[in-house]
Parts: sequence; structure tokens; C-alpha cells
Amino acid sequence: MKIKKILKKLFLTVVILVVSLLVVGIGFWLIDGRSPQAFIVAHSLSLTTMEEYENAKVDTTDKSTIDIPDNIVFPREVKQYRVGEMQVFESAAVDDSKPVVLYIHGGAYVHNFTPQHWKAMAEWAETTGCGIVTPNYPLLYRYTVNDAFPLMLQLYQQLQERYSSKRIIIMGDSAGGGFSLALTQKLLNDSIDIPARLVLISPWVDVVGGDDALQEYDTFLNLKVLRLVGADWADGIDPHDPMVSPLYGEMRGLPPTDIYVGTWETLYTDIVNAYDKMKKAAGVDVRLHVKKKMGHVYPLWPCPEGKEARKEIGEIIQRQNSQ
Repeated sequence: MKIKKILKKLFLTVVILVVSLLVVGIGFWLIDGRSPQAFIVAHSLSLTTMEEYENAKVDTTDKSTIDIPDNIVFPREVKQYRVGEMQVFESAAVDDSKPVVLYIHGGAYVHNFTPQHWKAMAEWAETTGCGIVTPNYPLLYRYTVNDAFPLMLQLYQQLQERYSSKRIIIMGDSAGGGFSLALTQKLLNDSIDIPARLVLISPWVDVVGGDDALQEYDTFLNLKVLRLVGADWADGIDPHDPMVSPLYGEMRGLPPTDIYVGTWETLYTDIVNAYDKMKKAAGVDVRLHVKKKMGHVYPLWPCPEGKEARKEIGEIIQRQNSQ
């Protein structure tokens, strides 16, 4: 009997604790407009400093070969191969009816894959049965867009030899989102079959742009540093050239596109301008998914808002199966 009383008391304590946490979490969400997890993620980030930028400029570490983290498990085997000197990872689709996602990772053209990238790709591969192709493209400060762009174009053309363009989705976040849009514009310009769909997560569409008025809300992107990095990536090309800043490129003829953005990121205004240019000026079938008070690439964040966005993106991939 004594043990039963102890267990009952323990159970009640746990229930009270869980209910209290739920009440606090819901209250926080109602007051702040974000989940507690999103608040924690946003405030765990830090702005890149000018000192970090200067250190990065002299860092010529070879980033051309990396490994998938041991704790990331894809539902199907991931093979590696090279396109030129560029390392490429590929996990096959469940069958030939599923789409193949060419995922271009972000990182301001300086940083490589993060665990969040791998987790999201593995999640989509699992939930949708899609194939994943993701390149470890050349990065600053060893390389620039002049090195990376031809290799990405070559990779896409090789994929086209194996898959119908109707099965290919190009997706990217941040710098990778800008790269995804720029690459698709180049395909249009060169009369190469374009992918069936674009999914752009907080795309960096103007490498020397950004909205200074939003800097106080952005806990991650430092516009002063970002503009310098963007000019470095352009490597002598006009920073407004569509190859590096697709905001200024031709939008007419682009495939159906979904764009995700948070209102508290400094790229928000540029992204909305890109959406308007697609929708109003070029008649593109484009949807803008805006999340209030969320920051840069929030769909990759480990929080309810991120989980919801990843689920939506998974549904977009699945809908492509039947088209």
C-alpha cells in the first residue's frame, strides 16, 4: 500500500509538472507570438562579427570533401561521386514515380552543411520517398561563383540525362536558395529544360542587398558582413548580375515556386520583392509562405514552426509525385 501511495504521488507530481509546462508554453506563445523553442533558437544565434569575417578571408581550408554526421540516418543508401572536383551525395528515390530533389545548402557561400541540413533532407527522403541529390559545391575563400556555377550547371545536366526534368525539384536555403533561383534562370536563358518546381527557403536574392530597418530583429545575419561576403563571392562580377543576385534576373518562364521567409530576417524585403516580380511582373505560379516574428531559414529550426514548415514542404514534394 505504501508503494502505491508513493507511485500515485509521483504520478500526480509528473502530471502537475507537465500541465504547468504546457500552460507556461501556451501563455508564452500567446504573448510572444512564437513557441518557446523558437525563442530559444533565435536567441542562441549570434551575429557574425567583422573579426570573424576577416579571419574567414584568410582561411583557405580545403572543404571539398566532407562526411555526413554519424547520427544522421537516411532511409536509403547515400552514394558519393564527383562532378569535376565537386563532391556530390545522392540517395535514390523509392521508385521512378517519386521526384528527385536537388538540394543546394546555405551558409553565405562560406560555410558547409549543418546538421540541420542533413536532418531535413533525411526527413524528406523518409516521409516522401523522394530522391535527394546534394552537392558540396566550392566555397569561399578558396573559390567563388566562377568556380561553383559551371559545376552546378554540369551537375544539373547530368541529372537530366538520368531523370526527366518533370521529376526534378530544385530546393535551397539562404545562399543555396539564391543559387537555386540563379541556376534556374540560367537554364531558361540557355534553353535547357527547367525543373518541375522550385522551393526556396529564405533565399539570398541580392548579395549586396538586405533591409537595414530589420537588422534590430535579426539575431543571425549581420548585413554589413553579409554584403562584403556577397561581393567576395561575385569575384569581380557586377553584384547585381543575376548569376549572383537573381532578384535582377528574368523571372518569366520559371516553374511553380514556393518561397518561405520570416518577417524578422534582414532578407525579408528583398524576398518579398522577388516574389512580387515573379507574381505580378512575370506571371509565375508562386506562393509566398510568411511566418511572423521568425528568423532566417526558420523551416530548418528545431521548433514547432520549423516542423510545420518542413511538413508543408514534404507535402509539396509529395504532390509533385502525381503531376
